[in-house]
Amino acid sequence: MNEQRRILDELSKTGIELLLREPFYAHVFAGLNKEITGPGHEVQTLAVGVGKNTFTLYVNANFWDKDLVQPEHRLGVVKHEMLHLVFRHLFIRDPALDSLLLNVALDLVINQYIDRFQLPEDSIFLETFPELHLKKGETWFYYYQQLESSRKKGGDESKGKNNADALEQIQSNTNGLERHQPWREIRARSEMENAVLDNHLDSLMRTAHQRTNAAAWGQLPAGVRDQINALMPTPPAINWRLALRRFTQSARSTRLKNTMRRPSKRYGTNPGIRINRRQRILVALDTSGSVGAPEFQLFFNEIHHLWKAGAEIEVVECDTIIHQRYKYKGITPEIVQGRGGTDFTQPIELANRERPDAFIYLTDGFAGPILTAAHVPVFWLLSPDGIKPTHPSFGTLPGRKVIMG
Repeated sequence: MNEQRRILDELSKTGIELLLREPFYAHVFAGLNKEITGPGHEVQTLAVGVGKNTFTLYVNANFWDKDLVQPEHRLGVVKHEMLHLVFRHLFIRDPALDSLLLNVALDLVINQYIDRFQLPEDSIFLETFPELHLKKGETWFYYYQQLESSRKKGGDESKGKNNADALEQIQSNTNGLERHQPWREIRARSEMENAVLDNHLDSLMRTAHQRTNAAAWGQLPAGVRDQINALMPTPPAINWRLALRRFTQSARSTRLKNTMRRPSKRYGTNPGIRINRRQRILVALDTSGSVGAPEFQLFFNEIHHLWKAGAEIEVVECDTIIHQRYKYKGITPEIVQGRGGTDFTQPIELANRERPDAFIYLTDGFAGPILTAAHVPVFWLLSPDGIKPTHPSFGTLPGRKVIMG
């Protein structure tokens, strides 16, 4: 018990040092349970895992005292585990993936964000595989593919043999990838159980972000900031609740729903009838080649806030033609279809036929003349680098126009 108390105290000192240097990681660290392990436990090093439906940092007493003697190494290894949480590596599961290559690929991602002197000598870096000329800042899947391709070459080439030797040395080193062992329990859980953990992790990251001041946040690597920012939609460009109320006025779809709360006063039936009114909105998403990833991020941010305002959203992806349409349910698609030129005709014709409560076009505005008259009100939300009021096409867009600032 005294040994556990001592190590917990030393862990607290590591957390304080991390708070002074890199507050964001310290706030993530503060949100975890800490458990000291001994002989016979599956964690014989230091690892983040799950315990009692919350994230726990397991610290093996022997490893802490003998392998992490230097304060800088303690700081670096703790930061390493926090970064695995930031990048959500605990939830990656695919039986078809080789576990060794996957674990190496994950560490190649993480250790790029930690100073070399803060990690033990047996840690894995891009330079561990010099012949592969691995690029910085790539995804774990990129590194996995490079390692897999190299291993398939085997001993046929010196490159393949050298990398195979490095992988064999990593595999024999129990202080390296053993830290990923607790993730097996998470990956074996049901999707519903992991959804709870996933929400808990989102909350942990948001709290750490809120407690990190602007100066400390700005010092984090861009890759880490981007990973966290993806969890937190930026404020909408406009107040969608107010804009839609003014834009659609009283045009709303009406639905009837039975309720047991009270009988109908007019018809005397039981259950009664409750009228649900919900705006049905058609959103045309410009997926032409002139619209890039930053614009898509801004557009889907607006779609998300529009959806949160209570609207029923149907997205139409289009460039010169409509490629696909789907109901937006709060999740941004990984891939959009299009990347050709721009023609507003088909989405406007669709809106004319279906008569949604509101029709919103997200675009940069660069297109040829509009040859189809719009018989429904159109709300144009233009990207920051799109056409400006001085552009000849600006005045030809029918309806209200807002440029995202």
